[in-house]
Amino acid sequence: MTRRSAVGQQQRYTIRDVAARAGVSASTVSRVLGGAYPVSAETRSRVLRAVDALDYVADARAKAIAGAGTPTLAFVLDHITGPSFAHMAHGVEREAARLGHLCLVCSTDGDPKQQLAFVEMMRAQRAAAVILVGGTPVRAEFHDRMVRMAESLNSAGSRLVLCGRPPLGRGTPVTVIEYDNEGGAHTLCAHLLAQGHRKSLSAPASSRRHPRNSDETAKNLPHPGTTPRFPLQPALT
Repeated sequence: MTRRSAVGQQQRYTIRDVAARAGVSASTVSRVLGGAYPVSAETRSRVLRAVDALDYVADARAKAIAGAGTPTLAFVLDHITGPSFAHMAHGVEREAARLGHLCLVCSTDGDPKQQLAFVEMMRAQRAAAVILVGGTPVRAEFHDRMVRMAESLNSAGSRLVLCGRPPLGRGTPVTVIEYDNEGGAHTLCAHLLAQGHRKSLSAPASSRRHPRNSDETAKNLPHPGTTPRFPLQPALT
């Protein structure tokens, strides 16, 4: 619900309007909506009735500054159209909803600078966690920047989570969820061998990927007679 000002423009009701209608102070309304302080059942009921009558919506920015906003999870990936990434995003979003968190999905189009910008933005927004999935540029500068980001997020009470990426080094405050690339490569090659194939072709998603992801296919071929080849660099996900 809104009200009209003297000049005919609509204005939203404020926390003070809710307090006046409920017959309490603005700080009491804040306590009821924040849920962090004990309030009598009768007072809570009056405040909630006033909130409902005025259709009052708390300012999410103000709540975030006060540390009482909805926890946010950021899921940062290269390409949102990739089927595997889409399934992962769905899983993260579903779990975030179960926990009462807000999930933000950010697509970088494979741009390392955009990825770092998203992480910095989420740190400023005090996100509960930032989840990175996708290829990792093999550059010392990028690695060092990610280490600083992880430490910065940790100091702000957040957490950097790496999915399918190599760790950033001993002592770095980061959670790493690794894929079983070796097991997957072995199972895939064993299946091809069982079908009578003796040559394999690997098509990495990007030349920017960490080299160990491609090497695992070659080192885990279960038969010495197979011949791996890596001539293609398509933009696949």
